[in-house]
Amino acid sequence: MNRSHRVSVVVVAALVVTAAACGSDDDATDTAADTAADTAADTAADTAADTAADTAADTAAAPTEGAELRAWGWASSETEDAALTGLLGEYATQSGTAVTFEPQPEYDTALQAALSAGDPPDFFYVDSFKLPDLAAAGALAPVPSGAITDPDDIYPSLQAAFTYDGTWYCPPKDFSTLGLVYDADALAEAGIEPPTTMDELAAAAAALTTDTRTGLVFGPELARAGVFMLANGGYITNDDVTEMTLDTEGNRAALQYLADMFAAGNAAKPSDIEAGWAGEALGKGSAAMVIEGNWIVGFLADNFPDRNWGVVELPEGSAGRGTFAFTVCYGVGTENESDAAWAAVDYLTGPEGAQKWTAAFNVMPARESLADAWLADKPELEPFLNGADYAQPWQFTPGFGDVVTEFNTQFEQLIAGDITVDDLVVSVTEAGESVLG
Repeated sequence: MNRSHRVSVVVVAALVVTAAACGSDDDATDTAADTAADTAADTAADTAADTAADTAADTAAAPTEGAELRAWGWASSETEDAALTGLLGEYATQSGTAVTFEPQPEYDTALQAALSAGDPPDFFYVDSFKLPDLAAAGALAPVPSGAITDPDDIYPSLQAAFTYDGTWYCPPKDFSTLGLVYDADALAEAGIEPPTTMDELAAAAAALTTDTRTGLVFGPELARAGVFMLANGGYITNDDVTEMTLDTEGNRAALQYLADMFAAGNAAKPSDIEAGWAGEALGKGSAAMVIEGNWIVGFLADNFPDRNWGVVELPEGSAGRGTFAFTVCYGVGTENESDAAWAAVDYLTGPEGAQKWTAAFNVMPARESLADAWLADKPELEPFLNGADYAQPWQFTPGFGDVVTEFNTQFEQLIAGDITVDDLVVSVTEAGESVLG
């Protein structure tokens, strides 16, 4: 029974009882009481019928059987695209809803064009970094109440990654974190255990650096350097991304630590050692340790199957460990929002779909209830999953992308020895304040 029907019953009954109370004799009172009972019963019956009719109408208005949907994502490996297509095929068999996955080579450009034209796909990939801009533009429909199965099962940090201005917009399909991935043979030959603290990391990087190999390699960007600030209790902004917080002792110490390691030649960016990214550097043997996410596992298996690697959580700083949660959700556009689209998203991100999806790849399930089964099948990846407990969502606020770009530019100059930590802090803080106000 909906709220308006409940209110109608209460109001009608109250009016009749009031009329009965005005009677002057027992017969009148009995008659009024009978009338009240009959009226309430009739009203309740009518309400029940109305509710059943409403439910039937709602069901008819929420088509899944026979619906045809389009889903967009960025072009990935053929294996991954085929796996998603297969999962959507299973959903079609169960639900009667046909969903066609259409990977886009130039995803951001294609999605923006589709949104601008008012004809986006029914649901589509949304990176947590892009969510604020899309939400602020009104391009995403919020998650309807009850549309997603057991949302409390989703890691809080991942649900937060797709929440903007207090509104939850989409459930994550999976996630990745960063860990310290290392060449197990190189560490064994040097008699070095995987480092667990920043001091141990610096010492290991120095000991593992040779004429043909660099101790530590990672991309020169906030998405890597930021973990050192997090481990020192700082970050570029406050938690709600309303204030720049780069200018702190902990952040400065983390940045200087990295500048010193690069200056000593014990750390390098991939391009310095003729590698396209850190995973390639590790695979080729030109890096002993890299800071990368669990996506590196499939890459090494496919391209460097003989590389004996291991992974540990990123080393502790003065305030503990730091990592980022990189995650993508299935967003439903406001233009083509439908119950059928939300039902498909719920299947893909729900317990059944998420289990099947993450079993096929090295991405991690966004649902805590699936963690144990996933680990039982991939125990060597536990350090990545452990990061979910303290990961910083990779998300900012609309317009902040330019500030991240400024940090990346300044950081490259810092590790090249062209500027100081002070220079970086001043430049990036000014850029951030121009966006945040």
